[in-house]
Amino acid sequence: MEKMKLKVDDDSNKLKYVSIIRQNNGASIQDTKTNIEDNKVVLQCDYFDTDELKVFKETMEDLMSKGATIQLFQDDREVQIDYISNLISSYEQIAEDRERLDDRILGDD
Repeated sequence: MEKMKLKVDDDSNKLKYVSIIRQNNGASIQDTKTNIEDNKVVLQCDYFDTDELKVFKETMEDLMSKGATIQLFQDDREVQIDYISNLISSYEQIAEDRERLDDRILGDD
């Protein structure tokens, strides 16, 4: 299963970041702090789950608003920060197109 993964650069504000990250991953304070210090993944979500991606994106935005420097990965490939927004938009467009097609097939348009 493909995953979106997030790393946070270690800096003097890491405790602020830990509280934001823990709201979404449930890991211990120490584990999250250690992962930041060791430049390991602190948060991940299913690449194909739009709802998870939206929460993941909100967490990224919260971290960046607190001054965090983040790295975003699709599995092991680093991608641009705006990649996740584009991915969510694509999935939403596909869902809308599928719904319109279903309506046409069923004659409900």
